[in-house]
Amino acid sequence: MGDILGVLVDGQPQLEFDRGRAVPEEQLAYLEQMDRKMDGGVVLEGERIAQPDLEARTRFVAASLANALAAGRDNLAMALTTWLGVRRPELKQVKISPGELGMTVDLDYEHPYRRPEPEPQVVHFDPRPTRH
Repeated sequence: MGDILGVLVDGQPQLEFDRGRAVPEEQLAYLEQMDRKMDGGVVLEGERIAQPDLEARTRFVAASLANALAAGRDNLAMALTTWLGVRRPELKQVKISPGELGMTVDLDYEHPYRRPEPEPQVVHFDPRPTRH
């Protein structure tokens, strides 16, 4: 398996970004547009950051990703995951955990993402005598 960024919600895989695949030009252009918007500042945990550095941008994008997934905005979630995968090549996993006070987002730079093994399908067979 290549270098994959995994996005997990409550421990369950939601999205993957494979850094081994080329990102289409139109998607890269969209990432540039996202960067230009963030150049104007971001609000992170209620605090306005006028000139966000890469770490602040990463935290902002990851928080936006958590909100997009919670709202069912799949296309936005994929774009945000692509931004994280391209702009933060050392990021291994984004772990999102819902809680009483909102969502917690953990950025994991140490533990490589591993796809979970599929659970074996259990089939029950109930033999019944056939009547002739």
